[in-house]
Amino acid sequence: MKKSMLATAASVLLLSASILGACSNNETANEAEPTASAPAATPVSEATASPEPTVSPAATAAPASASPEASAPASSERPQTQSFGEQEGGVPGQDGTLEQGDGYSLYIFDGYTFDAQTGRLSLTADSSYYAEIEPLPAGYDLAALKQQGQTELAGAKDYSGELFEHPLRFAELYLQVSNEKGTEDYMVWKNEAGDAYLLRIHTPEGDSADQFSPWTTVSLSTIEAE
Repeated sequence: MKKSMLATAASVLLLSASILGACSNNETANEAEPTASAPAATPVSEATASPEPTVSPAATAAPASASPEASAPASSERPQTQSFGEQEGGVPGQDGTLEQGDGYSLYIFDGYTFDAQTGRLSLTADSSYYAEIEPLPAGYDLAALKQQGQTELAGAKDYSGELFEHPLRFAELYLQVSNEKGTEDYMVWKNEAGDAYLLRIHTPEGDSADQFSPWTTVSLSTIEAE
C-alpha cells in the first residue's frame, strides 16, 4: 500500500514536470518568433500635372512687319533731265528738266519758264506766249467742258480726234480758233495713265510763234500726276 502511493506520487510529479516543460518551450518559441508588423504604408504621391508651358507675350505677338519704305513720289521715278529728239519741221532736239506743278510734274525746255502756282508755261523772252494747265477731277463732265470752251473761244472749230501724229494726240476735246491775232487752243487731254487736264494754249501772231509751239506741245505731253 505504501509502495503504491509512492509510485502514484512519483507519476504525478513526472506529469507535472512534463507539463511545465512544455509550457516553458511554448513561451520560448513565442519569444523567438517576433510578431510580424504590418508594413508601413508608403504614401501614394498623386501625379502632379506638369504646368502648361507659359508663352511669353513676345512669342505670341505677331511678328513686327517690316517698316514700309517711304513711297517715292512719281517724280523721283523719272530722271531729272531727259533728252527729246528732233521735232517736226527739223526743230533740233534738246534736253528737258523735270519740274513740279500742282500735283503733277512735266519737262521744261530751255527758253521756257514754268510757274508752278498758276500752272502757266511761257516763253521766257515773251510771256504773251503761254499755256495754262488745269488738272481735272475724276468724273469730269466733258460736255460741260466743251460748252465752256465754245463760250471762251467764240467761233472755234472742233478738231477732236484729228491729232494723229501730234504730241497731244490723246486729246478728248480739241477746240481751236485762229485769226490775224494768233491761235487759241482749248483742249481736254488725257495722258497714258488716264489723268485728265484742261489745257489752254495762247499763241499770238509773231516771230516767236514758231519757237513756242513745238516745244510747248512736247512739254505738255510729258505731264504726269504725282
